[in-house]
Amino acid sequence: MERRAKLTEIDIVRGIAILGVLMVHSTSFATEAMKGASLYGVYNFLNIFSKIGTTSFILLSSFVLFYNYYPQPLTVQRFTKFYRNRLLYIVVPYLVFSIIYFILRWYQNGFAWDISEMWPSFLKKVSKGQAYTHLYFVFISIQLYLLFPILLFLMKRFKWLAASAVLVGLALQWAFFLYNREYWQVTNRGSWSPTYFGQYFLGAWLGIYFDRIKSWLMIAKANVTKAKVTVWICLWTAWLAAGISYVTIFYNARMYKTAYHNALYDGLWDIYTMLTPLVLMQIAFLIGGRMKSSFWIGKLRHLGIVSFGVYLFHPLVLLIYRKYPLNGGGTMIHHAWYAGGFLCALLISWIVVTLICRLTSWSWILFGSVPAQLKAASAEPKRTVESTTSSPSASV
Repeated sequence: MERRAKLTEIDIVRGIAILGVLMVHSTSFATEAMKGASLYGVYNFLNIFSKIGTTSFILLSSFVLFYNYYPQPLTVQRFTKFYRNRLLYIVVPYLVFSIIYFILRWYQNGFAWDISEMWPSFLKKVSKGQAYTHLYFVFISIQLYLLFPILLFLMKRFKWLAASAVLVGLALQWAFFLYNREYWQVTNRGSWSPTYFGQYFLGAWLGIYFDRIKSWLMIAKANVTKAKVTVWICLWTAWLAAGISYVTIFYNARMYKTAYHNALYDGLWDIYTMLTPLVLMQIAFLIGGRMKSSFWIGKLRHLGIVSFGVYLFHPLVLLIYRKYPLNGGGTMIHHAWYAGGFLCALLISWIVVTLICRLTSWSWILFGSVPAQLKAASAEPKRTVESTTSSPSASV
């Protein structure tokens, strides 16, 4: 069976998503330190409205997996290769960066360099995705990769399950939320895959039925009908309403200690983070088609290709940057310092990851499949949007 069309626009979505991750991490200190500043509302907005990265990456990962694998026959060889690649390109970088960040934290805390104490502590943290604050995402991804073959088999076997995947995912996700709140009380809930079942199952549904629904998602003159325009308007309205509401409750909680029920946080977060990837896909297909030769679109796609490496590496940049905080100076100087943290995290990480991938043969140990993706992207012929969405010989 022929493979489905390659969607290079997905790299643009990844590029936007990693910008969101960097914005959240670079403004996290400001949401505490800049309370009372006239621009505190801006910091709160950037910090909360940008919380699109992890959930978008999870949805995109699910989308790509089901888009590629659902039409293919299930074979032992295919899944042997699948798990081999995930072991080499996900688990190995996760372990390497877990070691790096664990050692850095151990040094920062001034603990004794005693292997009998370090080893049990490392095993405990790496088994929960807690070697550093951002590594929970990779830990979640590993869990979802373990579940993927089972879910793929069930959705191929039971067509009703594939058709109702979004509802099933939301039901499982909210059952976990509610049971955890009332009975289980699992700590670090965000490190466990059921927290993201809504996003993951939505990605699966999109991947399975993308050929049928892409005309409803892609904003183009050829797709314009009253029904589709209505859907687009409703999507963007709901997305903005959920995002602004989510920003507002965090602002009130941070500034005025306003208390809200956990269900409100979860509900707004769920709506916002499930709609965001749809909006980003619309943006990516729109600008990717009309501005495909644009310098900036090319750079955004490149950022998306190296996003996994940037995600793993950028906390090192922020860690060093924050070693040199401002002492004194006016408010504008502090604003510039926080902006500098974002730019350093973006540009230094981007450059370092790209150079290591291009100049070494071992970069896959650090950044997984990023080197191969860069090589494949540089070898691509120039295409139009029509060819990227109809060529049966390419893959996501």
